[in-house]
Amino acid sequence: MAESLISDAGVAPGDTVLASLLQHILSSAAVSGLPTNTILTAAGIPPVPHADSTGRVPVSHLERLVCTGVAVSGDPLLGLHMSKLADPTGFGVLGYLRQACTTLQDFIEMARRYEVLVSDIGYTSLRHQPGVTLWCWDCKTDNPLFRRQATEYLLGSLRTIQIRMAKQHPPPILRVLLRHEPPSNPAHIAEYEHHFGCPILFNQPVSAMVLANEVLKQPLENPDPGLQQVLEQHALQLIGQREKAQSFMDKARTQLQTLLQQGDGSREALAGAMGMSGRNLHRQFEREGGSYRQLYDEVRLEMARRYLLNSPEAVESVAMRLQFGGSQSFIRWFRQLSGETPGQYRKQARGE
Repeated sequence: MAESLISDAGVAPGDTVLASLLQHILSSAAVSGLPTNTILTAAGIPPVPHADSTGRVPVSHLERLVCTGVAVSGDPLLGLHMSKLADPTGFGVLGYLRQACTTLQDFIEMARRYEVLVSDIGYTSLRHQPGVTLWCWDCKTDNPLFRRQATEYLLGSLRTIQIRMAKQHPPPILRVLLRHEPPSNPAHIAEYEHHFGCPILFNQPVSAMVLANEVLKQPLENPDPGLQQVLEQHALQLIGQREKAQSFMDKARTQLQTLLQQGDGSREALAGAMGMSGRNLHRQFEREGGSYRQLYDEVRLEMARRYLLNSPEAVESVAMRLQFGGSQSFIRWFRQLSGETPGQYRKQARGE
């Protein structure tokens, strides 16, 4: 079955990604000749996505960007093609750690510890089998198109970086395993094989690069243990800062997304979820320079766009999901906030 934009759910509320990674992907798309402004507009994302105090943006921005990019470009291998332009600096401190680690196994361990500094999209793991090790990456999203593109971009980027940093020959990969189905065009499989330099197996239990055990322990080019230690300390500081930086508004936004999905996004429900009275909730919003109504509209609009893009549901059903009395009130509200009707947004975002 061919992949589509349709999904019952996308990324989890509150998941974020480095703004610099999103910008790096946009720059790669522009270099490849893609109409990035058209894609951003269709995805409902501003030309310069606003990052929070930790330099991160919602993963939903990246999800909409990728799904819309596939629709606009007509390129089913967009993630793989963008990975060929990947650069370590796009991955923040984790990219710099790759340049300092002594062995590939050291770097994979660093990825397992600190990949949350890049995104909340997925996680790295190692699986050991006789004579080989599977370097796995699992994407958390329920959107099949985004999961496919994100997986191919991440694994493809790791391969690109290995090739660029190798003095002579990059570490050989025995084979690549992908959970999703093969491309509908069999000729595209040659592109995977050319990039990774090995056979590609689809419909597998995990997505991974399979490496001989000895490859993990071979010295990498220009290791710098001193720099690695400094970068690790910096990574730990960033994790600590991220944990402390989540503001009242961040927490309220995450709680409200969850409450709306459960069917009750009322002010009273939010106050209860935040562990405070309605009066204290109102005062806290005032201290933050915002309001419940403003946040409610922002969260509902973001969720509405996601449902319209990733769900086959009729506009009436989306309206009910978001607690509108009927489709007409939803259409009026959506047009007032975004300047277009839900139907117009859905057609443009899907490139129909």
